[in-house]
Amino acid sequence: MSLRYDKELGLDRQITRRDFVYCSSLFVSSMLAGCGKVDPQALSPQRAHRFNVGSDWYGPGGVGDYASSHGNTPELLQTAHEIRAGKFDMRPGDATDTGEEFDLVVVGGGFSGLSAAYHFHRLNPSGRALILDNHPIFGGEAKRNDFEVNGVHVSGPQGSNDTSIPEATGEPDDYFTALNIPRDFQYAEPGGSAAGMRIALDNYEHMHWYEDHFDVGHFFRGAQQPWVKDVWKTGLASTPWPRDLQRAFARARTVEVDGEADEDKLRWLDSMTMKAYYEDELGLPPEVTSYYDPIMASIIGLGCDAISAYWGLHFAMPGFARPERNDEPLLKSLPGGNAGIARHFVKSLAPGAISGSSFEDVLFGKIAFSELDRDGNPVRIRLNSTAVRVEHDGAPGDAQRVVVDFVQDGRQLSLKAKTVVMASGGWVNRHVVKDLPHEYHSAYEAFAHSPVLVANVALTNWRFLERLGVSAALWSGGFGFTCNIRRPMIVGGRSQPLHPDEPIVLTFYVPIYKPGLPRREQGVVGRAELLGTSFEGYERQIREQMTAMFSDGGFDPASDIAGIILNRWGHAYVNPGLGFMFGTKGTPAPSDVIRQPFGRIAIGHSELRGHQYWTGAAGEGRRAVEALLDEYF
Repeated sequence: MSLRYDKELGLDRQITRRDFVYCSSLFVSSMLAGCGKVDPQALSPQRAHRFNVGSDWYGPGGVGDYASSHGNTPELLQTAHEIRAGKFDMRPGDATDTGEEFDLVVVGGGFSGLSAAYHFHRLNPSGRALILDNHPIFGGEAKRNDFEVNGVHVSGPQGSNDTSIPEATGEPDDYFTALNIPRDFQYAEPGGSAAGMRIALDNYEHMHWYEDHFDVGHFFRGAQQPWVKDVWKTGLASTPWPRDLQRAFARARTVEVDGEADEDKLRWLDSMTMKAYYEDELGLPPEVTSYYDPIMASIIGLGCDAISAYWGLHFAMPGFARPERNDEPLLKSLPGGNAGIARHFVKSLAPGAISGSSFEDVLFGKIAFSELDRDGNPVRIRLNSTAVRVEHDGAPGDAQRVVVDFVQDGRQLSLKAKTVVMASGGWVNRHVVKDLPHEYHSAYEAFAHSPVLVANVALTNWRFLERLGVSAALWSGGFGFTCNIRRPMIVGGRSQPLHPDEPIVLTFYVPIYKPGLPRREQGVVGRAELLGTSFEGYERQIREQMTAMFSDGGFDPASDIAGIILNRWGHAYVNPGLGFMFGTKGTPAPSDVIRQPFGRIAIGHSELRGHQYWTGAAGEGRRAVEALLDEYF
């Protein structure tokens, strides 16, 4: 690429890197020439315990408490690769016993782990619990990216980002009541020349479910009319799609499921892929399937060729639509996504970790990290601590405790627990839990996982979107398939600005899926791509994609982009293949096997629901800890 072209894209601007410079001894050796590429051989578990990425791979992290933790960190990738390569199969002689013993150790500080600890403390307030989290800050994928642009604070979600508002029931899973989270939210209205624009509250609803509520533009690169708005209501004929394909789309969007699907119908849907349902059962052309591939991948990891048709019904996709879904309220998004809910869990577990008590305090207050793992807290949260070995101290049926080894600051440490909840995914559990029974290993063979890249682009202004009349975009080919801005929530009488002359965050959710490959192989290839692309490589793709789409609105990548943060999640989604929900050939559903505690260990993670969402994660964590409480307390 020419230097002139790089300057036009803004690749010579340093603002994207100035907030956070990443450097580690991890990068010193075994690095390939080029911009932070991963050694392809390091992807093999047979390699020695090495996993090196270049010094610019991680990229900037913005400002604030989340700056050092955006997506999977390089240190975590190194330790995770060492786990997979078998480094911790035997405990080394220099492992240090901390001398600690807890009533409960929870492995994982996402919603499953936070919920498990919360319910343990609720039901056994005198018990001592410890959460081991492998990131520099709690929350799992419920974290945020914070930017300061021209003196204005703006933020975007790292992953988990929307929620429905449950009714107040007073039940244990009524977290909005229990954690003092309000239910009535207000959002800023667009100002200036953007007044009246229809802007989504979250990063999903515009893709399909409520597209007609928002100013969504479909971009057709190279077409005489590249932008088409309101495609499904008034613009279908304006698309460059052939007439027969337009008719196929129209037909797909009118197919409805009659009444509630009984179990036989659900089992039938779970026995075929969405691609088979669309093309064989409904007779739709493969172009329709391809259009819905990235939408499905954005919510469940892979496209229609790898996911059972059960999930098309579950998510009310075209061909499965249920009229009553159109009456459901819009999902809500807190500033920075569901990080705000995770912070409320932590505030409840360790009140001193976040000062103040108002909703605004909990959302935006600075974290007192020293309070998280303070001796004397009934629930302690230990960050940068990756569990590498979990095993009963004796036969699972007779053992009085579980030994938990974890790595912190390069040292392998050990402690004991009366009980353990593995609030981590199967890709970890099957390697870390050393006495995991054979039937659990067999059940985990049904679990596959795929990655996602969430890119938050801080803009100095969004006049180009206002000129084009779009707040969200959909396209095919190039980088990703959708991006959008959101209406910011009003908190404490204030909000982030929503004026086209002011900064805002444009968010890309980029699932990495490979149609045509086997389900599990798609995840492996996708992770290799995610891990093998440098920050600069992705930055270039983002700038080129935005220039292609938005230049007609006056977009200038060199001046309009203030910063880019990448959040790479290697196992973001569980990919439920055929039979995941009901089992096959008379065998139980794999998640039903995993849910059964063995000895003093129970597993609770959102993947057991087949779809990773914060309420499901919290429910699985609660179930796991309550099973242990019933047996051992």
